[in-house]
Amino acid sequence: MDFRQHIFKAHNIPLPPPESTADDTEQLTPLKWSGYFESQQAIAVGDTTFNVYSSGLSNTGPIFVLHHGAGHSGLTFGLVARHILTGSASNCTVVAPDARDHGSTTGANQHHLSLERLVDDFVGIIQTMFPNNTRDLVLVGHSMGGAVVAHAAASKRLGNVTGLILIDIVEGSAMDSLSSIPAFINARPKSFTSVKSAIKWHIESGAIQNTESAQLSVPTLVVPAAKYDGSPSWTWRTQLLPTEEYWHGWYSGLSKTFVSAPTAKLLVLAGTDRLDKELLIAQMQGKFQLELLPAAGHTIQEDLPNRVGDAIVSFWRRNQRVNIPIRRPDPHLS
Repeated sequence: MDFRQHIFKAHNIPLPPPESTADDTEQLTPLKWSGYFESQQAIAVGDTTFNVYSSGLSNTGPIFVLHHGAGHSGLTFGLVARHILTGSASNCTVVAPDARDHGSTTGANQHHLSLERLVDDFVGIIQTMFPNNTRDLVLVGHSMGGAVVAHAAASKRLGNVTGLILIDIVEGSAMDSLSSIPAFINARPKSFTSVKSAIKWHIESGAIQNTESAQLSVPTLVVPAAKYDGSPSWTWRTQLLPTEEYWHGWYSGLSKTFVSAPTAKLLVLAGTDRLDKELLIAQMQGKFQLELLPAAGHTIQEDLPNRVGDAIVSFWRRNQRVNIPIRRPDPHLS
């Protein structure tokens, strides 16, 4: 399926905001972050205070840092985080920040979403939370977040990066889609009558196929519209059109950056048709692992969180550093 159709559903006009009924009230009830992460922290980096969800901070296993895509929030990985921590990687740490101008993150220059600024933010959060880190570090990014983590890994500013995982982002398809994104954004509902209405729209439009994940993540994507125009409704937390000047920079050169990153690499996609020429060649040369989850939409981590969580942990296990103890000679045998 074409990237523009699959991600942005540009072949269909998004559904208008639906009205909730008594029958679906329960399944549209917003879910609290505390059911999926252990803590919510305010991490100050530069001019911004980042909202960061995390679990297992006192653990000693690998650290998985998950960066969301444009217009989403750290809670897009909520079900993935819970699955990882309750599964075979229970000794790990999972961290999912809200990027600047997203979720509950606050500060100056919030609309400055250049790739360089986003990478600085991401690296700064990790260095602040894990100074002098000696544990395995696995960077995971969805869509725009994939560009951020790829450049962070390539910059070599973080130590012990044992894995780089990109979720549903390919340079060629992303660059081809840029011209259609404004039409999609303009066709979305401008506002919703309630948070439940926003949740229902995401489910019915197919933007998120997993109802539980929509209940968790969507409430962080909208804010009372009174903050902007005084009307008693809810509108988008992150206004995407003003960020258009940064879109090209997010994705230009991504394939080369990903392939050349000095660590093990995994690309998770919903279909092989999205691989561009550079990635096709690199994949045939065995330079990265490819995981296909064709039953999912663009937000693979929300649609199939258990599959994504398993893929992340399995990938780390295959590429984790092995500490081989040094055998010292026994003086009694010499």
